[in-house]
Amino acid sequence: MNGCSLCPRACGADRLHSAGVCGVPWKIKIGRACRHIWEEPPVSGTRGSGTIFFAGCPLKCAYCQNYALSRGEGREISVRQLADIFRLLEDSGAHNINLVTAAHYAYAVLQAAEIYRPSVPVVFNCGGYESVETLELLKDLVDIWLPDYKYALRSPAEKYSRAPDYPETALKALQYMRLLAPEDIFDKDGVMQKGMIVRHLVLPGNLQNTFAVLENTAKYLGKDTYFSLMGQYYPAGRAKDFPELSRPLKPLEYKLAVARAEKLGMENTFIQYSGKDEKSYTPVFDGTVTGGIYGAKC
Repeated sequence: MNGCSLCPRACGADRLHSAGVCGVPWKIKIGRACRHIWEEPPVSGTRGSGTIFFAGCPLKCAYCQNYALSRGEGREISVRQLADIFRLLEDSGAHNINLVTAAHYAYAVLQAAEIYRPSVPVVFNCGGYESVETLELLKDLVDIWLPDYKYALRSPAEKYSRAPDYPETALKALQYMRLLAPEDIFDKDGVMQKGMIVRHLVLPGNLQNTFAVLENTAKYLGKDTYFSLMGQYYPAGRAKDFPELSRPLKPLEYKLAVARAEKLGMENTFIQYSGKDEKSYTPVFDGTVTGGIYGAKC
């Protein structure tokens, strides 16, 4: 993989011999594979989403809740082993195969799918900072697009993720995903088979960014867009380097975000009022591969 340009960083790294900006070389590294029940209800369903957490990430989010994994820590596997994981998760009863932060492994994922093509939907779960050209590569494999829309404002994108171009790059990518999946299709149990769900993590002290994300989503993707307004922020990674990020999200901040979504008429918004320990949403990334449900002795 000479001159890698799979992500918008287009760092040009020779990933056959060294890591790119994403923090990983060509060889696949994962943090965990299991059935995950903490995705949105149409993704997790009743049996869990067959989730593969890939190592590395083109973004450098200071507050990343998967910090070590995003910086390249993980277990090395082969393309054939990845195909075997697809089969294992499907055979375990997972509703889908959920590829988390996989764009920088796009070629390997496609090679694995040639060995074993899942018969359940494939989910592309990403940070939103994606190259349209890479999405084009994956369009015939992916059924469900599950992107973050982290920032609509340049300042926090640059400050927290070193990606000042995130707002325009992500919006372009999300619009292309919507073009690839113009209709949201569910089975009789409400589990998504094709479509798109946009996610946004509300950051403390950054409500103006959240409001801008909501407004752009309504304007450019449609008020009927399935939108997950996430309130499970907790200080992780280097968050404590930023005073405004060094505390949990206040209930009032989340309520104001919900109110803005309602005011915009966003009718398909997932709201979180769990009161759950937010860190429990994040799996342990120790390289485990299992067909079990995370948190249920897997």
